[in-house]
Amino acid sequence: MGLIITKSYILKRHLFIVIISCLLLIGINPFVVECIRQSIQPGPTFNSEVPLLLNSGMVQARGAEVSVLLWSEDGTIPIDLMTQFPMSDWIWTQKEQQTNRGNIATTLTGNRVINQTEESMIYTWYTVMAPVLKKNGIQIYLDERVPEAIDISAYLSHTNTLPLQWFLLDNLVSIAGYKKNIDTNVFAGKDRINIQLLSRGQMTEGNTVLAIPALLKEF
Repeated sequence: MGLIITKSYILKRHLFIVIISCLLLIGINPFVVECIRQSIQPGPTFNSEVPLLLNSGMVQARGAEVSVLLWSEDGTIPIDLMTQFPMSDWIWTQKEQQTNRGNIATTLTGNRVINQTEESMIYTWYTVMAPVLKKNGIQIYLDERVPEAIDISAYLSHTNTLPLQWFLLDNLVSIAGYKKNIDTNVFAGKDRINIQLLSRGQMTEGNTVLAIPALLKEF
């Protein structure tokens, strides 16, 4: 009986020492507390069905500036198309210019600031309308911008995008690639691309633009 009491006492004493040591460690080293706090925090959300910036879980911005550009070589863009947009309050501009073939091409551009929910709506609308517009000879481009830089390589990994062309100049990175499930695409040389991402700056200080299938506006 005495031997059993001795072992029990020793185990309790060791456990007491371990607990005290842990409490002292946490009290002395705030880094340990921060590590524990971060370990129980939920990670960034990522919607793989919407491969755009706000839904990527990689930006802090809650809003983005988005542009939708429609281009028709014969100048025909149905007016009722604008009534099918998933939201109102778009700012529209229209330009016409003569092509090398002698046609009068029309460019219709809409701009709006959107949140994460509206981004999902825009992407759904884009994927539905792109093949319909293509059959009617209308090309459509999507342009989204946020006022911060992002890790492009991490974004490509998250969205399963295959990088095909890249460009680096000072603090500007540009990568064009191909992602499945995006129907629109263009040729850049011999490469078929349907997504382009440019980011300027370091950490979160800078600007980023994501374009489908390619960037047309100045960045």
